[in-house]
Amino acid sequence: MTTFPQRPLGGLLTLALAAGLLLPGRAQAQQQLSIKGVPGQPQLLPIEGKGYMALYRSEAGEDGHDLYAVRVLDPELKVKYQYALPVPVGAVPLATLPGKATYTLAFHSRGGAGLALYSFNTQTGAQLGRELEALPDTRRAPAGAPLVVGTPTDGVCLVQPYRNDTTGYAITVLDANLKPEWSQMYFPKDLRQHVPLKVAVSKDVITLVLSDTYVVNRNLKTQRTITDFSVLGIDRASGRVLYRTPTRRDGLTMLPEQLLPLADGRVATTGLYFNSRATRVDSAQGVFLTTYKPDGSAAAPVLTSWADLGKSLNDPSLGPRIQSRRGYLPLHELITTTGNDAKLIGEYSTSVQPGGASQPGPFVVLNFDATGKPSGIYPVARTFKAGSSADELRYSHYRNVVGKQAEPYLLYTGVEGQQEYAYATVLANVPTRTAVRAASSLEKLPDPPAPPQPTNELQQGIDLFRKNLNTTAEVVNKFVYGEAPPQPVYFRQDPLTGFVAATPGKVLLYRYEPGRKMLRLQTVALQ
Repeated sequence: MTTFPQRPLGGLLTLALAAGLLLPGRAQAQQQLSIKGVPGQPQLLPIEGKGYMALYRSEAGEDGHDLYAVRVLDPELKVKYQYALPVPVGAVPLATLPGKATYTLAFHSRGGAGLALYSFNTQTGAQLGRELEALPDTRRAPAGAPLVVGTPTDGVCLVQPYRNDTTGYAITVLDANLKPEWSQMYFPKDLRQHVPLKVAVSKDVITLVLSDTYVVNRNLKTQRTITDFSVLGIDRASGRVLYRTPTRRDGLTMLPEQLLPLADGRVATTGLYFNSRATRVDSAQGVFLTTYKPDGSAAAPVLTSWADLGKSLNDPSLGPRIQSRRGYLPLHELITTTGNDAKLIGEYSTSVQPGGASQPGPFVVLNFDATGKPSGIYPVARTFKAGSSADELRYSHYRNVVGKQAEPYLLYTGVEGQQEYAYATVLANVPTRTAVRAASSLEKLPDPPAPPQPTNELQQGIDLFRKNLNTTAEVVNKFVYGEAPPQPVYFRQDPLTGFVAATPGKVLLYRYEPGRKMLRLQTVALQ
């Protein structure tokens, strides 16, 4: 069954470029750039240390499309390539898929039924586009956005949920030219609900984390709903199911949150483990890691309990805090630096009461060698150039890991006074670690002068009366209550500014000036 048939793109791209709708921004100086004519908030995306991509909606197009502008920039912010994308009206960016030679953008629309893909070769400038439509059969309809991941051959794998009486999914694989290789639906034979949660693609296998929900003792007083989890292996070439391995074993339920294909064909999974079928926070016992071979055989899970993590973070109350929702340990990323090892990066934070404002603590790194054995747990402290107050520290957030295949380092934010900074510190267990930093936002340009307004004597009189009235009120308040204490000033994130990871040792700052319809970019060194 062809689940995602191709829909041809219109000729908007050729017409837009021929008409000069996208003009390159003029570089003010090396590693600075201003792009004019940007009508809305843009997105800035790093391209794996090779440069950047700027993306924004440019204008309304034709035939049910919007025009999006894309600029591909090199590390010195020189415009290498520019494109005008005819994106279906109402579609929003869903995923970005960096490949070996390409970079793919996915846009999702039409209530879960439409997907538009655009692939760019950042070296040659070649660009491909394809619109796909998820078609229901006579009994089922698409249910939400698909999972979208890249393949090792610069293709794309789509996992589209479907539902009616039962819930299943379809898998579609596209090659590097965005042409469908095969598409197949997978549905339970009874009234079970199969929901895909995570997907990863290695050389030969598509690995899928699946939840399986079903009812036992239906229509009886003892009726209840049970959800199990499993890891599926699907043949990359044909779509044939190779294995289905439950994640529940020895009385524990493991809920995979991260998937990582390894160079030797295994797939590493990690997440939280629980002492019951229920996957509530209060029953979580710690963090697990296991690996699956292409035949589905799973290595014995490596379990790291809250007690072990608390010992490494010098917080014996870590477990009770997490189980009572007064502590949080999101597992941000699972990476490999050698191809077969694994590093799991989490971020521990606490709060005084459940649901209250959290106070960031240290990052935590769990290391596993090439055989899957644990090789050390250690914290990575947040290191600031100057001491931050407790109120400012809570604005510190994890951003990502840079240099995953080389010398990885953590990138996170911190606030000193009223200025937010980007901080980078080594991921290795170096007790004398220090952090380097860079300002994370550009200063706002002065507002452009307002156009002269026609003279209105009546309005001028009203404004003068209001001003005198306010001055009198301030004098009376000062006489009665004395000097007013200065208003406390708190840091506020400017939504028009931001930064992304740049080439090693740098960050890219950007600021959007809506009054000028201008996007300003600048790279700065971490120091």
